[in-house]
Order: sequence, then structure tokens, then C-alpha cells
Amino acid sequence: MKKLVTLVLVVIATTFAGCSSDDGGGSTQDDLYIKFTYEGQQYNFEPATITSGQKLIDGMEDVNDIQTRLSLRMPENPTTGTFNITDETVTDTNLNTLHSGILYVGDATYDGVTGTMIITSVSEEYVIGTFSFSGEDENGVTVAVTNGSFKAFN
Repeated sequence: MKKLVTLVLVVIATTFAGCSSDDGGGSTQDDLYIKFTYEGQQYNFEPATITSGQKLIDGMEDVNDIQTRLSLRMPENPTTGTFNITDETVTDTNLNTLHSGILYVGDATYDGVTGTMIITSVSEEYVIGTFSFSGEDENGVTVAVTNGSFKAFN
């Protein structure tokens, strides 16, 4: 079920990735980022933001012919603070408190099992923060996502 929900969110993110608008105040899509380090390599993607029940900040691109993607989830109306990243399944009871991270590399999916998301700023236009987490795939293989930061449309 978790992978089906993720797949649906990917389709939505891909559809709306270019739909964010400029507010006329000098802000552009170029100001946005989702950055992180995985296996010693630094990544810097342009994020898409989708808000429907929860906020999804999603960045992806092909890196060396391998699709690499990072997804961060948080409450629909995020607040500043430090939050634990968990691999709990989204339910009606935790929808407004859950913070999660997922790394996709090719066919592998690493659900963030432990880690931290620090939301440093929330405005009408942007949500900004940092993150790091330990992710695990279905075979128990663990990876580290470090030095994460993001600035995305709120």
C-alpha cells in the first residue's frame, strides 16, 4: 500500500513539477532546491511541492542514467521545529504530525527509519529546512542520507 501511495504521488509530482508560479516579487523556481549527500556524492534537485492531506517535497533526475529521487513528507501546514523522521505509514491519526524521507535509486527504495528534519522557516511562500536520515530497503540494506537541505514552495 505504501508503494502504491508513493507511486501515485510521483505521478502527481511529475505532472505538477512545472506548475509553480512566480509571485512577481523576484522569486523564481530557480531559488528552490533539495540538496543532500548519498554515498559520498552530492545531489541538488529542483523540487516540486504537492499539498494534499500532507505536504510532499519531491526532487528527482537521472544521475549517471539511474533515476534518483528524494521525497520529504510533512504536515500540510508545517511549523518550525525539529522533528523525527520515521517510516510509519500515514494514517488519519498521524497525518498532521508525521515527517518522513524516502530515497529512490533505480529500483531500490530506502524508507527513512530514523533521522531528523529541522524546519527553520515557514512563510506564505516557502518552507525551508534541513534533514538527514538512515534509510532501509525491503532487504534490510541501510544507507545514509546526510547534509540535506531544502527550500520549496509552501
